[in-house]
This record gives sequence, structure tokens and C-alpha cells, in this order.
Amino acid sequence: MALGLVRVSIILGLASSVVLAQLSGSVGPTTPTSEKQATICNVLDYGGEIGSSDIGPAIGNAFTECVLNNSGSTLYVPEGNYDMKTWQILSGGTKWAFQMDGVITRASTAGGNMIVIENADDFEFFSSNSAGAIQGLGYQCRNTGPRLLRIETSTNYSVHDIILVDSPEFHLVIQQGSNGEIYNMAIRGTNLGGSDGIDVWGDNYWIHDVEVTNRDECVTVKSPSTNILVERIWCNQSGGSAIGSLGTGTAIENILYRNVYTNGGNQIFMIKSNGGSGYLKNVLLQNFIARGTAYGLDVDQFWSGTSTAAGDGVQLTNITFENWDGAVVDGVQRSPIQFLCVGDVPCTEMTLSNVNLWSATDEATNKCESAFGVGSCLQSGDASSYAVTITSITEPAGFTTPPTLTGDLSSGFSTDSSIPIPTIPSTFFPGLPQISPLAKNL
Repeated sequence: MALGLVRVSIILGLASSVVLAQLSGSVGPTTPTSEKQATICNVLDYGGEIGSSDIGPAIGNAFTECVLNNSGSTLYVPEGNYDMKTWQILSGGTKWAFQMDGVITRASTAGGNMIVIENADDFEFFSSNSAGAIQGLGYQCRNTGPRLLRIETSTNYSVHDIILVDSPEFHLVIQQGSNGEIYNMAIRGTNLGGSDGIDVWGDNYWIHDVEVTNRDECVTVKSPSTNILVERIWCNQSGGSAIGSLGTGTAIENILYRNVYTNGGNQIFMIKSNGGSGYLKNVLLQNFIARGTAYGLDVDQFWSGTSTAAGDGVQLTNITFENWDGAVVDGVQRSPIQFLCVGDVPCTEMTLSNVNLWSATDEATNKCESAFGVGSCLQSGDASSYAVTITSITEPAGFTTPPTLTGDLSSGFSTDSSIPIPTIPSTFFPGLPQISPLAKNL
């Protein structure tokens, strides 16, 4: 089983500045999976059965009666199909695992979260057959049912080889905590908003080798966050990745996204806010390729998707976009490159390096407002605000038609019927292998 290993911190020297975007130490469990299997807490021994109409109580019983009484234990859901009506909060525990090899299907419309892991340490949530799944059947209770999986204030853990399907709301929420690794996942939501793939905030997280299909955000960093590394992400007919939305008291720094492939959907990458305060700084967005998105590189501090937060605006500084290739659907209707920054708190030290974004219509504009830096329509220096400037552009000399991946979808999934459970792919970015093999292949 893949383990969290000590990762070398990454310090990247850039032409205009130095961006510190790094993991600050080790991520993932601190002991091998084998050491967590000294005691197997099988839900079938705690009131559960394959085909159960509610496996929730058996999960809770196995945790409280077995896991919490045995350091070095594994809560085990064997292969098979289970319904779940009673949501579970599994609180605490050290040196334990949740091995979910079966398929759990939502069978209640109650809100909240189907499974919450909180205050755990040296923890692992995984499927040994790379086929364990939670089926949310979100079309039956859209925006009124539960989120599928939430990890709160936990440390030194991993989530991997798990499939999440059609959550009524968000799929995976990583709330605070530190030293986590999330990888080898497939997430499939409906062709509607409100179905985020992965939302993360906290310190020292590595998210890699994930495919997301939905019509909302793919992998999004929220506040407060430090030392987040996101790489080899396949946003396959999803809303695209983002940082935000940013509100009052934002504190995000040292963020690196790299090797992100986006096929269709809303945007390649968006930094979004409306009002607010605080800062987003020291960010590198590197090696992005995309095709068929509505928006491209989109920095929008007037984002209408959220109400205006208290404050003059979030300070965006020292953000570099490096090695981008892609084409939006209509580059006049929606500029491939857009920096719309607040006049009271202009964006500064924005750097575009080898960013080649174009339009499928062979016509495009770029749009900038109160944004300073190097490249596109950014103005030099860091002076006061300026009004929106719209610049007509020609096809960038470095633009190339982006490659594809086998399994690219041509559209999103239905909003009024069940979404099939997929298999987890083994490639998430064209030309690059996955970082850790699927558990079923170990």
C-alpha cells in the first residue's frame, strides 16, 4: 500500500520573483498499512450484512467498539453493496484505517455528511481493490441531501483509491488539519453547480492523480491554506480548478498547481472573490493544458457567484502562470486571459510566462483591470487602479492544439438519473504516469 513519504520541499526560482510553493514536511500516514491491520474490525461482525438497508450503525459500532479500543486496527467494509441511512461521525483514533472495498449507496435525504472523519491521526481511508465507492444518487435530492465524505482537523493521513459519485452537494471536503495526501480517485457529479469535487483548506496537503467530472469546481483551495501541492489532475467536463471564493480575512500562501489537464467545462483556472480582505500570495500555476472551456485564465474580484464580503478586496500578489496551452470556446464572448482586480487593492506581481491561450473561433480578446505585472494586458509597476482595457489578440506564436486523454468525455452527466460508477484511471495528465500505482495493482 502506498504510504505518505517525506517529500522534498520545492523552491522554484522565477524570472521576476521567487515563489515558495512547497510541502513543508511529510504527508500521509506515519505507519505502514500493515501495522493498522493487527485488528480487523469487520462491519459484518458489528451488526452489518451485505445488502444491508442501513450499514451506518454497523460502521459506527465497529469504530466505537473495536477501532477506538485497538491501536493498529482497520475498520473493514467488505466487497458488496450496502445502503446507508444513518450518517456517521467517526471522531478520534490513532493508527487506524477505514478500508472500504464495498459500494455504499445513500438511502436517506438527510443533510450533513454521510461519513465524517474528525480529529484522527496516522489514518488511512482507502479501497484495497480500487473499486470502493459511495454512490450519492444526488439527482433524487439535489442540494438538500448530504455531502459524501468529510475529513476534519485530522493529521498525517491519506485518502486514496476511492470513487465518489453524484453527491447531492460537494463530494470530498478536506477541512483544516495537516499533512494529508489525497490521490488515485475518480469523482463524478452531475452537470450542475453545487457539486464540487475536492475542496481543501489547511496546511501541508498533497493532492494528485484525481479525475473529476461535474459542472462545478474540480480541485479548489480555500482559506486558510498554506503549503498545498496539487498535480496531475484531470478535470474531465468539470467546472475547472480554482482558488476561492475568497472572503473576509483570507490567508492563503505557498500554493502550487502543476500538470493540470482540463477537458471542457467552465474554466481552466479561476481565482474568485467579491469584496473581502486579507491576502493570496506566492502561487505558481504551472503546466496547464485545456480544450473546450468557456473561460481560460480567469482572475475575477467582482465574481457575481457570491454575495459581497466585508472589506476593500483581497490582496493578490506574486502569482505566476507558467506554460499554459489551450483554447476557449469563444474568445470574444469570454476572454481567454482575464484579470479583473479591485481598484482599492490592485493585483500586483502577476507574471505570465509562456502562456498561449486562444479561441476555437480564431478571434479573441484579453481583458485587464487594475492588474500589474508582466504579460498579456497587464500594466507594468504597481500604481493605482485603472479601468478595464480590452485588447484584441492574434493566435499566440507558441499555441499548439492540446493533446487528449483516452476517456475524455464529450458532455457532462444527466441531472435526472443515476450516474454510473466509473473505474479509477491510471493516467491523469497526457504524457505523465500516475505517481503512485493503484492499490489493486500492488
